[in-house]
Amino acid sequence: MSEELPYFKFFPSQWIGGEINYLSKEDKGAFIDAVCHYWNKDCSMTYNKLARRIGQKSLDTLLDEELLQKKGNQINIKFLDKQYKERKEQYIKRVQAAKKSKKTKIKSNDPYLSTNSINNFMKAQQNDS
Repeated sequence: MSEELPYFKFFPSQWIGGEINYLSKEDKGAFIDAVCHYWNKDCSMTYNKLARRIGQKSLDTLLDEELLQKKGNQINIKFLDKQYKERKEQYIKRVQAAKKSKKTKIKSNDPYLSTNSINNFMKAQQNDS
């Protein structure tokens, strides 16, 4: 899904004015890496996999600061989970609308959209040859 939803919302005011501002530059970097990995994996990441990517010490700091949450071995990032759900619902609606639009066009009487008209044209072209 990350190809269909290649980016997430980022608010600079939250970055410079939020709780993350009090962390070390290393932990801030680990946080942005964590959210990128998490988003890229469709908001599904285990503690072990994320620890290998950003380091266990930084991951534990982010969990202690409640910037990330852990349920069992699963990591959750609330603001990304919310965005992912909203964006995925929008994406599904757009796909369904496109499919419906395509069916409507095919059912129309427009001879340029009719498969039979195209086939008849091709046969006529072959017979003329």
